[in-house]
Amino acid sequence: MNAVKSKSAPNDREETASPIKTPTTTGFHVVGMGSSAGGLETLEEFFKHLPADTGMAFVVVSHQHPGHVSLLPELLNKYASIPVAEAVDGVLLKPNQVYVSPPGAHLGLMNRKLQLMDGPPREMPPLPIDFFFRSLAADQKERAICIVLSGTGSDGTLGLKAVKEKAGMAMVQDVQSARFAGMPSSAIATSQADYVLPPADMPAQLVAYAKGMNRNRPVFEKLEPDQEMVEPLQKIFMLLRTRTGHDFSEYKKNSILRRIERRMVVHNADTPALYVRLLQEYPHEIDILFKELLIGVTSFFRDAEAFALLREAVLPELLEKLSTPYTFRVWIPGCGSGEEAYTMAIVLHECVQQLGKPFDVQIFATDLNTTSIEYARAGIYPEGIAADVPADLLKRHFVLEEGFYRVRREIRERIVFAQQNVIKDPPFTKLDLLCCRNLLIYLNAKLQKRLVPIFHYALNPGGIMVLGPSETIGTQTDLFFSIERKWKVFGRLDVPAASTLPDMPAQAARHDPQMPMAVPEVAPKVGLPAAVQLQEVLLKRFAPPSLVVNTRGDIIFIHGRTGDYLEPCSGQPRMNIHDMTRDDLALALDSAMREAVTREQEVVRERVRFGTGNHSEYINVSVIAIAEPEAMRGLLLISFNPIPPPQERPAKARRKGSSGSVDADTERMQYLEREVRHTRESLQRTVEELETANEELRSANEELQSANEELQSTNEELETSKEELQSLNEELSTVNAELECKLDELAHANDDMQNLLNSTNIATIFLDNNLHIKRYTEQAKVLVHLIPADIGRPIADLVTSLKYDSLGKDAQKVLKTLVFREREVCSKSGIWYLMRIMPYRTAENLIDGLTVTFVEITSTEQEQLASNEVILYLQSIFDTIHEPTLLMNSDLRVVVANKVFYDTFRVSAEKTEGELIYEVGTGQWSVKELRRLLEEIIPERAVMEDFLIEISVPSIGKLSFLLNARQLDRSFGLPGMVLLSMKEEIEKRPERSDG
Repeated sequence: MNAVKSKSAPNDREETASPIKTPTTTGFHVVGMGSSAGGLETLEEFFKHLPADTGMAFVVVSHQHPGHVSLLPELLNKYASIPVAEAVDGVLLKPNQVYVSPPGAHLGLMNRKLQLMDGPPREMPPLPIDFFFRSLAADQKERAICIVLSGTGSDGTLGLKAVKEKAGMAMVQDVQSARFAGMPSSAIATSQADYVLPPADMPAQLVAYAKGMNRNRPVFEKLEPDQEMVEPLQKIFMLLRTRTGHDFSEYKKNSILRRIERRMVVHNADTPALYVRLLQEYPHEIDILFKELLIGVTSFFRDAEAFALLREAVLPELLEKLSTPYTFRVWIPGCGSGEEAYTMAIVLHECVQQLGKPFDVQIFATDLNTTSIEYARAGIYPEGIAADVPADLLKRHFVLEEGFYRVRREIRERIVFAQQNVIKDPPFTKLDLLCCRNLLIYLNAKLQKRLVPIFHYALNPGGIMVLGPSETIGTQTDLFFSIERKWKVFGRLDVPAASTLPDMPAQAARHDPQMPMAVPEVAPKVGLPAAVQLQEVLLKRFAPPSLVVNTRGDIIFIHGRTGDYLEPCSGQPRMNIHDMTRDDLALALDSAMREAVTREQEVVRERVRFGTGNHSEYINVSVIAIAEPEAMRGLLLISFNPIPPPQERPAKARRKGSSGSVDADTERMQYLEREVRHTRESLQRTVEELETANEELRSANEELQSANEELQSTNEELETSKEELQSLNEELSTVNAELECKLDELAHANDDMQNLLNSTNIATIFLDNNLHIKRYTEQAKVLVHLIPADIGRPIADLVTSLKYDSLGKDAQKVLKTLVFREREVCSKSGIWYLMRIMPYRTAENLIDGLTVTFVEITSTEQEQLASNEVILYLQSIFDTIHEPTLLMNSDLRVVVANKVFYDTFRVSAEKTEGELIYEVGTGQWSVKELRRLLEEIIPERAVMEDFLIEISVPSIGKLSFLLNARQLDRSFGLPGMVLLSMKEEIEKRPERSDG
């Protein structure tokens, strides 16, 4: 079936390619294609639908064992409309060509030239696809395109992330169309693939993408650094802020614009206004753009020299100064997918182990992208990290599980991953080390100037800050001093934080629950407008002491003096109202909070009595659930309103009667009744909540039991599936071994065939259906100037040494008519050849090209000419002999006879020459004695004299002859021929009858 398809493929490709053309540009895209198991069928399907003029270069990288002869270029040539060849070291990439990586080598790219590198050591997994994708990203940047196709494992995943980091494009094969979904699934799991398509749909999308990238850039690319944002970009930022709550207007414009343009190209949006409209109609695209803008691709031990410096010099010196026990706190903002956080944890673990001190390490790793945080929490990475992590550390701190590496538990438990907006949210504090190597490079100078003081505030005195190699602290040298300039390691200067720290939002920072909340000192506000200062005065005068808490009781905000109602709890300080409320207020406050959450309206507890010192005071406690603004929905506002105590009568009035004591007792009774009522209500709600909780627990228990049964059933199925997979794996191993044997046999057979063809000394050229060269013998180089790189080129484009210009036309006729053609041709050096052009038939009797052979015939013709001259010479001699004489060839056919022979036996030359001696005349020479002479005696002795024979001649009768025969050798120029002369015995001749 493949051969049939290959015959019709060119026409199909021409029809498909016609509507989509890419204009030629000075620069072109380089497409890296990675495949493993099942990749051959995928590549064939891809190249069947690839137009002939895409303007791109394609590099195919696959998993092949070293030492094997790769047939991939030859196989792909059948389907591709562009030349396919094996990659050669140092070759410069050209558009509209396919380069296939050789087996066992790692292929790299430098200045658009392919570089063949040795594969990794045996103990490391071979990951040629990741290796090439990374070099492709570094060399081509936004013109890099990577395609991950069918295969097992995770090779290509890290390379895809590297391409995306450089603003390239990533395409992945649809899992449903892949024979082996390991590589596509791993790549799709990164959420960074621009397109997920079956192979047949990829070429058209590639052409559309390249066409969009080659169009004129959007208008706002030409913005100057200080120029105002144009309207479409402002709208994009507004939509992002509305959807996600994050403002990107202070990010670096070049980075933002490059990624927005890529999304425009993906959706074929010609103008920014059209893309804004698309964002409004499809809010899901806003989420994708948000993730695209947040791409922070990190890797393990990125800039290995920087981490070596930390491990060998900076961290040991810092740890030596600390007394034990001690918790060493680290913050890594912009942690991305977690590689840098785990790297820092490994380095710190090694340093602590080397010092031998009982330090506890706590690392806070934060990022704005929730997908990246979830990925980092899992701690599972592709096996490609083996290229980044030193082998000894990889063995100690990772576990290999089914093609992926999992971070060991002792490293994983040292890190807390959390979502955080470092620009808006308060920072982590009391830090010993702050590592920010993947964030500042994306922010403009204004935002960097704001963040550096926050980092200074977050560090302890003597703390260390590490930035990326392309990042700097700018002009804020009064906050940090340089420890190592090349790798941007800074030490904190002892400067008061309040003098440099910008305003931070009044909300709780995400912090360790076991650590106390750090409340920064706020510098005096000067220069505020009078209206603002007046509002503050009014708030202090009329707003009662208040708190804002969440439903768990964690304090978010405090207004006014609340010391009369709250007090720190004993032990570890905690900012929770349930722990800090005074005992005589706790009951009323707890019940009011529960009721406010349930009823979602204001709840007031009036005349709540509490004691301070030797006297009692009264307050009204108000609790209300906040509904607006949206950002504060779900929080509770608690207000404490002091009220005057009950009026006491003068002492004289009390002496006259006991009504004063009665009033006091009555008020006391009313207070106690309220407390009892509140207690009953609280108890009733508690009982109801307990019953509800019990019901939910029973229901949950039943669900868990059902789920447990399902899990047990699933576990049994998994066990069965595991056994089946093991059995299938064994079968696959067997099949693989058989295939390897078959490949070895095929390689040996190919070698035998090549040696056989070369040993025949016949120049042979094999052509495909497009008359492109498939292979040739060594002798063919003499006639057609061929080199290995000519495989895949048309035969008509090559220079020959023949005086013959119709080779291409004759080959086209034979391919069209399927009738073989044979003719004699001469080379420019005067050598003659017999040329045969024959259709190439496969085992299925399908035509798959042509076979052209050249057999040298110069010596044969020369010998023929020489023998003809000798025969003519002998003819003239024979005619002078008076006895019948003839010359026969090695097949005993008459070559020439003299006139006496013809007259004696009454035969003609026309009926004699070329005939077997036994069939001359009426067959009278077919006698036993003559046969014995010619077939037995002459080959053995070469010469025979006076051999008596008797034959019957028509109209004469029987005649007796003495035969003399001789076999001629090469010295006569007539090898193998027999000269026969006859002498008649007259005395035995019968009388001729005239009648």
